[in-house]
Amino acid sequence: GCCDQTFTLRQLLEERTRCGKRTIVTFVDFAAAFDSVHRPALWKALKAESVSEKIIHLLQAAYEGATSCVKIKGETSEKFEITTGVKQGCVMSPLLFNLVIDVIMKRTFNGRSGVRFDRDNHITDLMYADDSAILTEDEIETESILQQMRELSLSFGLIINVRKTKVLTSDGSIVKILLDGTELEQVHQFQYLGSTITEKKVAASEDVIRRIGMAAKTFGSLTWCIWKKNNIKTGTKMKLYRSLVLPTLLYGAESWTLLKSDVQKLETFQMKCLRRILNISRLDHIRNETIRQRCLNQPLIEEEIQKRRLRWFGHLCRMDPARLPYKMMWRSRPSEWKTIKTAPKKTWTAQIKGDLNARGLNLEDAKTQAQDKQAWKGIAQKTKKVADPTTRYWLRERRKPF
Repeated sequence: GCCDQTFTLRQLLEERTRCGKRTIVTFVDFAAAFDSVHRPALWKALKAESVSEKIIHLLQAAYEGATSCVKIKGETSEKFEITTGVKQGCVMSPLLFNLVIDVIMKRTFNGRSGVRFDRDNHITDLMYADDSAILTEDEIETESILQQMRELSLSFGLIINVRKTKVLTSDGSIVKILLDGTELEQVHQFQYLGSTITEKKVAASEDVIRRIGMAAKTFGSLTWCIWKKNNIKTGTKMKLYRSLVLPTLLYGAESWTLLKSDVQKLETFQMKCLRRILNISRLDHIRNETIRQRCLNQPLIEEEIQKRRLRWFGHLCRMDPARLPYKMMWRSRPSEWKTIKTAPKKTWTAQIKGDLNARGLNLEDAKTQAQDKQAWKGIAQKTKKVADPTTRYWLRERRKPF
């Protein structure tokens, strides 16, 4: 899923940034990808991938004579034949499109090593449907890959959208990448599969700010129809909050590396939401803990993120060792790589170690216990009790008595 890709990319950039290794990430965009696949090339690709002739003939029969029409202001146009692309809404379409992309990538990266992330492993790219992230170390290699990728894509009817293809460097250094004589735009941050990837930063601070903004819009859209209604029970409101607002706020949180300031922002946002649900102002001088108790014992955001992070860790432990997220989690740093002085102190691995230590576990013991999915689920639910951020702030800032 998306979490596999975002976790892998975040961990790759975290490790290489801490060791002073530059990584160039090129986010490739295809123009109208699903509608542009050249069908004769698709059938050839299926044959090259050893798909049986019977299956290919069945697919060809399903696509032969496919028509469509357009409805405008209640009037339907005449039917017209569709000769390119994969069918929209068909259960086979994602698989067929992925096969095309896979063939393109295999041929593009044949003989190329990509970027290194541990003693024995390299990575060339990350793919999710038509969302592609190309990983390189220098400009010349990047341009060579993109040019070859462009030529192979054209043979399948796919066109790289130069205007929407972006470049990001892990250290913020300026690069000049050309494709078809056009310089690709270099960005400071990019939205990859719903998560914000930022140059020079390991912490997910930018993603937290963006998620709070999106969750605020979701919460605000329900103000008059749900939160302001006195005839709707608090329990019902909390179910809606947990099913609509919280997933928007914490999307991708299992792979976040968080600073204390990030957690504080998330906790502050949640308390604003809970107070509005209960129609209680800060001027009422009711403690945050009491507010959460009235809201069906809503846990702190920090506790919620701990649960998600531990569940994801358990999933990583049970993964096939050949998968990238597993390799990234249990990577072994090359002996010649050293942490630079300016390296970020906070890391995702340090966070998960802290979560495990609070439960009396180390990484190896946890890896063994996580093989039992149900037992690990129980461990993940036992959240480490943390002090209310507002309380911590008050204790830190209060004046000493004379």
